[in-house]
Amino acid sequence: MLRSLVAVALVSALAAAAGCGKPMTDFTSAQYKFKTKFPGAPKEQTKPMGETTLHAFATESRSGAFMVGVADLPIPANLPPEALEASFDEGQQRAIANAGGTLKTSTKVTLAGKHPGREFTATINKPVAGQMRMRIYYVGNRMYQVFALGKDSFVTSADANLFFDSFALTE
Repeated sequence: MLRSLVAVALVSALAAAAGCGKPMTDFTSAQYKFKTKFPGAPKEQTKPMGETTLHAFATESRSGAFMVGVADLPIPANLPPEALEASFDEGQQRAIANAGGTLKTSTKVTLAGKHPGREFTATINKPVAGQMRMRIYYVGNRMYQVFALGKDSFVTSADANLFFDSFALTE
């Protein structure tokens, strides 16, 4: 299930277009209980995924795309640590394979000091040559995907860092 969600998230981010060169502004989703900064207003897309639905919020420019994907998964809210790690491994491998990429870095992270996550970077060849930087978090049975992909300079930019660092839960 996670593999498919990550693959769709990558495609959704590239399909969404919301502007180019805009200042980073606050965005809050009351429904999905998160906030972050996007360059302009993100475009929302919803895609059914078997037993669940992926909700994606994305902006795209000529240099790359920023995206937050949210899905409520049909999994127990308190998976054991080894099951979580296996799920993160699988999602990471699938996202990289779908982008024709190669893993560069992978690190365990947490959200709000308590929700498990994984951050990784990879070189990519699809849909364009460049980089992907992604964080995946589980909050109960909800999965959040936060990522940037595009040219190297886009993914490592101050705006990309602000996008990632500003991502937070609102409840």
